[in-house]
Amino acid sequence: MPSATGTMLIVQESRFRLLTDAGRGLLFILAHDAALEPQDLPAFTHRRLRVDYAEAPGLRAHIAQKLHLLEPAR
Repeated sequence: MPSATGTMLIVQESRFRLLTDAGRGLLFILAHDAALEPQDLPAFTHRRLRVDYAEAPGLRAHIAQKLHLLEPAR
């Protein structure tokens, strides 16, 4: 499963944008079977994390399966 590491910039419902460590912006949609709910996503805003995702042919967004926080809470 591919993954991307970076900082979550913005959240809207079950969608979020990740700025990767390489400076690329990626759009994700939270998978329906993910361990998180859409209302959990704002807690990750401006935090560094790794997103394990599935490709979504025909969509501009990837499907986020798992989010792993890489920095402790401040």
